[in-house]
Amino acid sequence: MGRGTVWKGINMKRGQWQRAAWQFGRLLTVGLGLLAPEALAQCPHFSSLQARIQLVAATTGWASSANIIQGQRFRVGALKNGTNDLAAREYVLLKVTGPNGYEVNPPVNGVFVDAPYAGTYQLTAKCIDGSLAATASVTATATTPGTPAQRPNLRAIGIRPGIELYKGNQAQIDAWDRESLKKVAEAGAVATHLGFSWEDIQPNSRTQPYDWTGAEAQYAAALERGLLPFVFTGNTPHWALPAGSTFPHRSPPDEQYAADFEYFFRELSARFCNRVRYYEFWNEPNGCSWVNDHCSNGQQAQAERYADWLKRWYVAMKEGCPDVVLSTGGLDCNGPSTGATGCSQYIDWIYNRIGGEYFDAISIHPYGPKEPQSGNDPYLNIPGIENVRQVMVERNQGWKKIWADEWGYNTRDETLKSLMVGRALDWFEDPAHDYVFQARYLTVQDTGETPVDHNFGLMDIDATVSPPVLTARTSYPTYRTHVLGAGVTVIPLANALMESHTSSQYGALGYWGPNGGWANHLEYPRPANQNLGKVFGYYSAGLSETVGQLLTGHRFQLGKTYVFKSWAHGGGDNTGVVPYQIGFVGTDGNQFTWVTLQTNLVAVGNTWFETAGVSFTVPSGSPAIGRQIMVRLGKGTDGGMGDIWFDNLSLTVR
Repeated sequence: MGRGTVWKGINMKRGQWQRAAWQFGRLLTVGLGLLAPEALAQCPHFSSLQARIQLVAATTGWASSANIIQGQRFRVGALKNGTNDLAAREYVLLKVTGPNGYEVNPPVNGVFVDAPYAGTYQLTAKCIDGSLAATASVTATATTPGTPAQRPNLRAIGIRPGIELYKGNQAQIDAWDRESLKKVAEAGAVATHLGFSWEDIQPNSRTQPYDWTGAEAQYAAALERGLLPFVFTGNTPHWALPAGSTFPHRSPPDEQYAADFEYFFRELSARFCNRVRYYEFWNEPNGCSWVNDHCSNGQQAQAERYADWLKRWYVAMKEGCPDVVLSTGGLDCNGPSTGATGCSQYIDWIYNRIGGEYFDAISIHPYGPKEPQSGNDPYLNIPGIENVRQVMVERNQGWKKIWADEWGYNTRDETLKSLMVGRALDWFEDPAHDYVFQARYLTVQDTGETPVDHNFGLMDIDATVSPPVLTARTSYPTYRTHVLGAGVTVIPLANALMESHTSSQYGALGYWGPNGGWANHLEYPRPANQNLGKVFGYYSAGLSETVGQLLTGHRFQLGKTYVFKSWAHGGGDNTGVVPYQIGFVGTDGNQFTWVTLQTNLVAVGNTWFETAGVSFTVPSGSPAIGRQIMVRLGKGTDGGMGDIWFDNLSLTVR
């Protein structure tokens, strides 16, 4: 599709949604879900109520029926009085039913829901007193055969954030984080974790303005490295703790600060809307990071208290941004201590307390022995994972995903650690376990403290200098080889993630050309875009357009194999052919002297997926030897067809 023919979507007006969310928040009762009598009486004052579907995050464009693709998300809303205005969530009930027993009761009006199965989904909206009701429907067609509706983010590595060692020195914090995330990306990871702690953003008083400096710096560093962020939220500021509580990670706020809690998380979600999609609430609430001493939080009473605050957090975050995906806090599922049922029992208690409507995913830490002694030790708490999964299936929510949010090995035996890393990655990457959406190794580096208190890291780190020095251990190349392949080196492409442009939407691409434009994933949702960033590129492959990049600092070497690939999609009509090409330029620095070395045609369809791209091995006597490398997406005469969308391009050499 040419730059001038892309659909003219409508941006979500985040400020309007945010102001509405704040207004809704003021109506909340302390119990969150206990409705005042006047709320029950207001719904009959509506002249009408409409159930509507929306396929873009906009304030207009609602419809009573729609067609989507399996794996795509759609927005559901109860509109009042024949307008595009959402009814306040206190007055209406929403229910979505679909194929294979799929059922969702969104607690917030105007949010996105998933369509994991092909078939018809019906939305029912009604007044809470039953006086008005309406329905709408969505039909999801099956994805193109052979392409995934959802590819898990199984390659993630966490970092020990700089704020834990350099609190108060933002320059040192940023240097630490940037260097750590650089190594995460170089290992081939596609995702990492960030920490947006309430304690750090509003530490001193309820009247203190939020300080987003640290959160924005973390986000910028992850974006720079091309890493999809999964964000931790939690930790109560000292001023909001109950009397007698002294640790931010050990208590929710005092009840008198519940409204501050909700307001903060609406603000957080709204600020990073369209930038961060994945969040979790708290860390190991069933272990050492909740209300009881001695890591004794695995009982029903503690689970129920956590569930009550999870519910408040979920509603506030969804009001701030309707497209976020929200997970429970990572549960401590250390095999030797919690066994096979510790985490599944905790999840069952959450279901019993608040149902399954207040989390979109379940996050767990499925450690085997944290200090393995031999290769015969379990590399993961697999029974723990499977039992959590079984609870979700029994609750008819098998379509939801598990995040294996933390796993690793506390040992200096690098041979053993490498063995364990490889086995765990093999298990996660088995298609039989595709219900695991994210798997994050802990961690890219040790703490840097003296003495070092753990040896999980894939790297040694010298924290006495800034930026810190990171030295790879044997397990780091093992992880990298498993992900990228033996002997593979990444050749950096400018703006490979399509996130950096100086033009407005539908304008020219940054660092790529001579043709093509860019658009926002949120406005043109397709299955599996959750694995990508905010922006994608597009061009008309069936015409004379090409999109390429000349790498002036890299030249072809004899015997080396180069692979150029990307994620791709069939564009507005959900079909097309992409000519992936590798070549060189006859005149240094001049992309218009392009010479083709290899072309591979790839058919794309109605869901995003990572293609095989094109590969070229430089033979003896090749005219490419010593020439500047250029890669591109070719035109119609190269075999291209249709409007093509592309994202996350890469070039590697072996």
